[in-house]
Order: sequence, then C-alpha cells, then structure tokens
Amino acid sequence: MDAQNIKQRINDIEQTVDEAKNAMQSAGNVPDSLRQSIEQLHNQARQAKKDGTGNEDALRQTVMQLEEAADRAKEACRGAGNVDPKLQQAVQKAHGELSKLKHQLEADSPA
Repeated sequence: MDAQNIKQRINDIEQTVDEAKNAMQSAGNVPDSLRQSIEQLHNQARQAKKDGTGNEDALRQTVMQLEEAADRAKEACRGAGNVDPKLQQAVQKAHGELSKLKHQLEADSPA
C-alpha cells in the first residue's frame, strides 16, 4: 500500500473517530476512562490527518499508534459496562477500521 492510499485511509478513519466522539458527547453519562481514551484517540487521529505528509514508514508508524489507541478505547468500552449502544458501535467501528489497516500494512511489509 503506498503512502497516498495510507493517507486516504487515515482521513477516512479520522471521520469514523469523529463519529465515536460525537456518539460519546450524545451519550451523556460516560465513565472517565472511556471518555479519556476516546479523546486521546480523537486527538491522535486528528493529528495524524494534519501530519499526513510523512513518508510511508512514518505513516505506518502512525497507524500502529492509532490502532493501539483504538485498542485502549475498545477495552475502556468493555470495562465500562453498560455503555450507550451507539457509542459502543462507533468505538468498535473505529477499532475495526484501524485494525484492518494495520493488518494490511503488516502483510505488505517486507519481511
């Protein structure tokens, strides 16, 4: 996958993360750990979109960091217990997109 495709996927993922943040704001009563993990993921995704001028290796590293942040948000969602279904779905969608991109990049990487 070339740098331009990675940048486009990061832009798409940033929109998905925006949806998760909006769902969090609409949900009302959200535990602090979940709120913080979503805010962190949102900030990282926004920064990745803004900084999307790096080379392919830098973009790959960015995706790995975003996927780790999405893992934390997903775990916080699980640990929170009774979470608004729209919020839970948005977090899972963001995590799924990042995980898929990460695995595609790992498969494309030279051994």
